[in-house]
Amino acid sequence: MSPDVLRVMHLISSLQVGGSEKLLVDFLAACRDDDRVNFTVVVMNQAVHPDMRERLERLGVNVYYLDRPEGHQHPQYAWQLFQIIHRHRVQVIHAHNTGSKWWAMLCKLFLPSLKLVFTIHETQTFPRLSGLQRWLHRHWIDMHIAISKTVAGLCQQQAIWNFRQIYNGISLQAMRHPDRVSLKARCHITPFAERSLQLLHVGRMDYSVKGQDILVRAVYCCRQMGLNVRCTLMGGVYPYNQKHFDELKALVKALNLDDHIEFHLNQMDVAAQMAQADVFVLPSRAEGLGLVVLEAMAAGLPAIASDTEGPRELVQHGVTGLLFENGEPEQLAAQIRVIYEHPERADEMRNAASRWVLPFDIAQMKQEYYTLYEFLIVSPALAEIKQINVGRLTNEARV
Repeated sequence: MSPDVLRVMHLISSLQVGGSEKLLVDFLAACRDDDRVNFTVVVMNQAVHPDMRERLERLGVNVYYLDRPEGHQHPQYAWQLFQIIHRHRVQVIHAHNTGSKWWAMLCKLFLPSLKLVFTIHETQTFPRLSGLQRWLHRHWIDMHIAISKTVAGLCQQQAIWNFRQIYNGISLQAMRHPDRVSLKARCHITPFAERSLQLLHVGRMDYSVKGQDILVRAVYCCRQMGLNVRCTLMGGVYPYNQKHFDELKALVKALNLDDHIEFHLNQMDVAAQMAQADVFVLPSRAEGLGLVVLEAMAAGLPAIASDTEGPRELVQHGVTGLLFENGEPEQLAAQIRVIYEHPERADEMRNAASRWVLPFDIAQMKQEYYTLYEFLIVSPALAEIKQINVGRLTNEARV
């Protein structure tokens, strides 16, 4: 291996069908033909989806599964990480969630020359850091990646200045459907009175955050208004969110919507589902960015999202999509009705969104990640730059 090749280890708790896991695999796929960085991936826990595992292993990177039961803190896992770091002469550890972050910090404690990067994907737990946790973030993590302006603002509120704002990216090519017929044309062929308006949501089945219950109630409101709509809820169900999924199914049954709402669980065919849908809905109560909104825009779907944090950075109401008041199913139903009754407006918004989404191609994210890795390894004055807001130095020209 050339001494100029950067050596980066990605550390993640699980490899399920989730946003951060999919982002990591998509990123590594985008890096496949670029030999400037040698990647190693370590999956800490036992939670590994076989399809995700197969896709990751096809990429030709070094992959390790520690098979750790969730919550176990045995020192053997730290020892395994040390061995992997030594074997591949890792220079940078890039952690992707809270659990992997603490294991990465432990590695840095014993191997202080390591550079540590942490991507902040969420807005729920990060604002509640304790004083000690804030100190650790400021002094033990070399750089945070804020996935949106909202997350960058949270860093500033915590006086954590060692961050760079880098938007998550998507594979535009994988999501595009050039043969998609306009909604107005489809309605002209078969009106909604004869076929349902097909709604789609993608997100883990944790309604306390992702807001699927809001969408279910909105579908009920639409039916009460006489709108012929159907909805597919696509996402992961795992032991930690099984209770929420069971409660969501009970709500569907209680509202007598079994014939109008279907679940598509633990599957990876997001692009195929978007190809069949008419409208994408993101009803999240909280969202750091909303990567699936970008995928929907690239797929040519009109998008409706809750007016909260990350999604409002992506959706300009009435131009690239529609926003509704967070937590209000009646407001969501009203926006669905706009598309139902005015499909030509939906076509205008989706056309504008398909142009607006172009700078979010994952190739852009890849380049910014590479620049960050090089900066951390090459810069002789890292301690000094921690005193300024390096987040100002990046992609302010984007969006």
